[in-house]
Amino acid sequence: MKKMIAGMILCVTALFAWSPLSLAAYPDKPIRFICTSAAGSPLDLMMRTLAQYLGEELKQTIVVENRPGGTGAVGMANAMNSPADGYTVVSATGSTSFLIADGKSAYTLDDFIFIRGLQAEPSAIAVRKDSPFQSLPQLVDALKTKPNQVSVGGYATAGFHQFSYYRLQQAAGFKGVWVPFQGGNQAVLALIGDHIQAAAITPSSALPQLKSGELRLLAISTPTRDAYFPDVATFKEQGYDVVETLWRGVMVKKGTPPEVIKVLSEGMDRVEANPQWKRFMTENVQTAQNMTVEQMQKHVRDEVSVRRAFLRDLRGQ
Repeated sequence: MKKMIAGMILCVTALFAWSPLSLAAYPDKPIRFICTSAAGSPLDLMMRTLAQYLGEELKQTIVVENRPGGTGAVGMANAMNSPADGYTVVSATGSTSFLIADGKSAYTLDDFIFIRGLQAEPSAIAVRKDSPFQSLPQLVDALKTKPNQVSVGGYATAGFHQFSYYRLQQAAGFKGVWVPFQGGNQAVLALIGDHIQAAAITPSSALPQLKSGELRLLAISTPTRDAYFPDVATFKEQGYDVVETLWRGVMVKKGTPPEVIKVLSEGMDRVEANPQWKRFMTENVQTAQNMTVEQMQKHVRDEVSVRRAFLRDLRGQ
């Protein structure tokens, strides 16, 4: 009888050890952040800064691993092969929406929970300081009348910046060639070297060149003038209804317990209220996205739908 009672106690103890009640201790071991871009990128900088401040809030070590490749697919695969317990958090961006919309990857909207968009940044059209184009309409006119003499490029094929350029083409009524690069910094270097005449970039990818005057912006894709670049006219101001934002944030594997997501989300609330985080955002010309977990799911779902239509049109399907 004593052996039977002892066995029952062991079973009950094991049950509680694996029950949802144990989630109250989360996190009780280091958390792993997977960054889907290379070290030194704006996304990498965000993930490492978030790891520092969120680790302080949660009183736990957060280790960042870079797993670039496949527009995020490599890092997402790593996360999918890990338990859905909140100890593996993967970066997500507006490019994630393109990856899912493409339909060629193994991932769908049902595979991840988008916890937070921490940064939002517009696309912008940049030219060299000695460019003859002083406004976006001047560039558009040249693209219409001299398409073989004016080239525009930016990061990736069928990504955020080409989508912004595609929307400009729709609004202005012209077709143009897109020159893709492996990174936003490469597009900036190509522009400086006069290999292309204009580039679609996020302003943060060319901050030193914009501050020095080596490059200047013709247009920015915010709905109204951007507080960081108040002298730059928006696309809309210049007659083109193009309003687009690239976001950067984090997601976890579907199946992660709600209690864990709540801990992560509330921890990020405190990070975003931290003056040091706000200073980091300002220094890198970033804007907070201010969306709940539920709002993020809808935001990404809507993005995927719009991006899917763009990809079909791009491929002539």
